[in-house]
Amino acid sequence: MSLESTFSALADPNRRALLERLETGEQTLSDLASPLPISLMAIQKHVRVLEEAELVATSKIGRSRYVRLRTDGLRHAAEWLQNAEARWNAALDRLGEVLEEEKQK
Repeated sequence: MSLESTFSALADPNRRALLERLETGEQTLSDLASPLPISLMAIQKHVRVLEEAELVATSKIGRSRYVRLRTDGLRHAAEWLQNAEARWNAALDRLGEVLEEEKQK
């Protein structure tokens, strides 16, 4: 799992919409496709990208393909973002200190 594939997968609004729909639980591909204005074939391609990024898992039962969320990929991205936020906040705090020192001179 790479952050590049995770963020690339999340960059598309249709894929984010699919992930949001999966928050309620596992769904079939056709259920995922029903409210979106894109074809079932496009949904399959989006799901494949999400699966490669380890954001979803699929399974086939009979003639239906089911899709469910995988939290590992999202957790990895969230941890990276939290660490980045901490670094940025520390840098901004330091900048504020330097500006305050300059202001007092």
